[in-house]
Amino acid sequence: MLKKSKTLVSSIYPGSVYKFGDLDEYEEAILNPSEEFIYARDGHPNATITSNEITKLHAADWGIVTGSGMGAISAVFLGILSSGTRIVAGKRLYGRTLKILEKDFSRFGVKCDIVDECNLDELSTALSTPASILFIETITNPTLRVPNLKEISLLTNKNKTLLVVDNTFATPLLCKPLKLGADIVIESLTKIMCGHSDVTMGFVGGKQGTQENIIKAVKDIGFHASPFDCWLISRSLETLELRLNQSCKNAFELANWLKSNHGHVRVDFPGLENHQDFEIAKKQFGKLPGHLIAVDIPKGREGVNIFLKTAKEIPFCPSLGHSSTSVSHSWSTSHRQLNSEQKLKLKITEGLLRVSVGHEPIEQIISSFDKGLKAAEAI
Repeated sequence: MLKKSKTLVSSIYPGSVYKFGDLDEYEEAILNPSEEFIYARDGHPNATITSNEITKLHAADWGIVTGSGMGAISAVFLGILSSGTRIVAGKRLYGRTLKILEKDFSRFGVKCDIVDECNLDELSTALSTPASILFIETITNPTLRVPNLKEISLLTNKNKTLLVVDNTFATPLLCKPLKLGADIVIESLTKIMCGHSDVTMGFVGGKQGTQENIIKAVKDIGFHASPFDCWLISRSLETLELRLNQSCKNAFELANWLKSNHGHVRVDFPGLENHQDFEIAKKQFGKLPGHLIAVDIPKGREGVNIFLKTAKEIPFCPSLGHSSTSVSHSWSTSHRQLNSEQKLKLKITEGLLRVSVGHEPIEQIISSFDKGLKAAEAI
């Protein structure tokens, strides 16, 4: 017997393959892939629901989800780059992104030039030579520099280069790169858009006309996300604004507390007036420029170990965006493939911790940092 009541949440559709009444029905599905499902690698209801939600958040013309943030990045590269093409990439990109550009895609004849994404003159010079893509991050990893997206988009438009922006640290709630002139935007949904450290997923979307080969790469190479993971991300999106707002407020308070109470400690946070990109961050994000802080713990690696052993409430893990505060050691994790000289040029020291500030009471976070820093300083 049919009921009038309906479930409040969307369902999970775990089916991997769909059946058809005859060959004509199948042919119709092949001709209308946006209206019918055939095989889950090419798409399924939960992927459509989730990608539509994030596409709307970004005010994008199209969007598709992938099995990881790196899957989204790789789909863009595979869909656009080919032997003989050139990509310009920001020097502060996530370490693995730089690795696949410099070591993996170079094997296929792709040329990659690394530039300072915060130096408009350097970018202008690099883009004067034809390039297929300029790839940058909204907020760089891990030192939290903020490229001027609006000014950069003027350069890419002038030089007919696609501007691709990894927006993971900001999310579409703090920044919509497509509205600032980007052509394609990427999110690692694994991070704060999930917020619970229980999903690995990515998203790529963009302006009309950029999608065909990227979507083809997602489907042909098998980058799609699973139905259950998509369902979990849709669940997380319901609370994203609440979680992100509180985490950003906590990050702002923590950064200012550190500046006032441990003034000799290096603190990178775009919301501090002494940050070199403070004015750009204020224009692009408003008063609360994200939930991430970089803190250089005194006494280097030894100091970090003492900090971690003392501030036990703050776990060390090589990711970010969890509901509670965590730290990552970029020297050992995200940028470990770089040599010491390369790391130091990027201002990544052995004492630098990237702090992903959660939404627990700020008093707890401050208390943990206070005792952890005092212990490190006492070595």
